[in-house]
Amino acid sequence: MTIAVHESALIRHFNTRKETLRAWEEKIGCKFSPFRGYKMPDSRLYVEHPEFLDSIVDLVLTNERHIFIRGPVGSGKSTLMLLALRDLPTLADRRGNKFVTGYVGMTGLYEKQMAAAIADSLRVKYRRSWESSQIIEAVAQECLRRYVEERCRTALFIEDVADNQEAAFHKLRYLADLPTEEMIDAYGGALDEPIVTLIMSGTAEYWNAMLNFLPQIADRTEPLDVPPFDDAKAMEFIGRRLAYARGEIDRFNPDDFDIYPFTVEAVKIINTAARGNPRDIRMLARGCQQVAAENFRRFGDPMIGSDIAELVADAYNSILQEVR
Repeated sequence: MTIAVHESALIRHFNTRKETLRAWEEKIGCKFSPFRGYKMPDSRLYVEHPEFLDSIVDLVLTNERHIFIRGPVGSGKSTLMLLALRDLPTLADRRGNKFVTGYVGMTGLYEKQMAAAIADSLRVKYRRSWESSQIIEAVAQECLRRYVEERCRTALFIEDVADNQEAAFHKLRYLADLPTEEMIDAYGGALDEPIVTLIMSGTAEYWNAMLNFLPQIADRTEPLDVPPFDDAKAMEFIGRRLAYARGEIDRFNPDDFDIYPFTVEAVKIINTAARGNPRDIRMLARGCQQVAAENFRRFGDPMIGSDIAELVADAYNSILQEVR
C-alpha cells in the first residue's frame, strides 16, 4: 500500500520564501545569502579598527598591564582579539622578546577544562590524568623555559572570560602572577618582569564580575571599550559581505567598493538603528534582504533604499523595546 504524503501549507510557505530569497540573491549576483551568520568568519570579512587594534598591541608590547576588551554582544570583540593574535607573532617587545600566543575561545569551562584548554592553546604537553593544578604548573614551567631559553613572552587570549566557573579564574590568576617567588629566586635578575600577558574579552557585566572575583588581576588590567562602527565602517562591513557572497572578496578594495543593492542612506539608517554593532547591522541587513526579496518577486526591483531600511529598523526597535 502506498501512502500519499502531501505538502503542508507550512512547508509550501517556507519553500516559496526560500525561492524568493534565492531569486533576489541571484539577481544581485550572489551565490548565497550575504548576511548568513558565522561562528568564526573568514578573516577577509573583518573590518579593522586600526587605532583600537594598535592600542591593544601597544599595551602587550609595553608589558605593563593585562587587557580586557570590553563591549556588548556582537560588537566585534572576538574579531579584534583574532586580529591582535594575528599581528603579535611578527613583533617583539621593548626588550626584544618575541611572542608565543594562545587563544581560548570556549566558554562555560570548569577548572580542569580551562587548564587543559590553556595548555592546548599554548602547545604545552600534559597527561590527561593530571589535576588542573598540575596542568597549569606545566604551563607555567613551559612559559618560564620559553622566556629564559628562547626569549619569548606568552600572550594568552581568553574570550568571554567571566562565562567560566569561578575556580577557573584562579588558574588565570596564577599565570597572571608569573614569575613566582621561587622562579625569581632560581633565576635572579633574569626574571624582573611578568612573563605572561592576559588579553581577555567580555561585556561590561563580565568586567564587573572580574572586579568582584579577581580584583588582584583587575587592578593590573586595562579595560578597553570597543568603538562602534561609524557609517563608513558599516558600509565596508556590508560591502565585504556582498563581495564575499559574489566570490569577489579577494579583489575587495576598502577604498573603492560596491554596496549595490543598498543605497548609502539605507546603510546609514541601518547603522543608526544598530548603534554601530556589527552583529546587529548583519541582522538588520538580513531583514532588509527579506523585504527586498519580496519586493523583487512582486515588482522586479531588488533595491534596498531608505524606505525598506526604515521599515526594518522600526520593527527592530519595537522588538528591542518589548525585550527590555
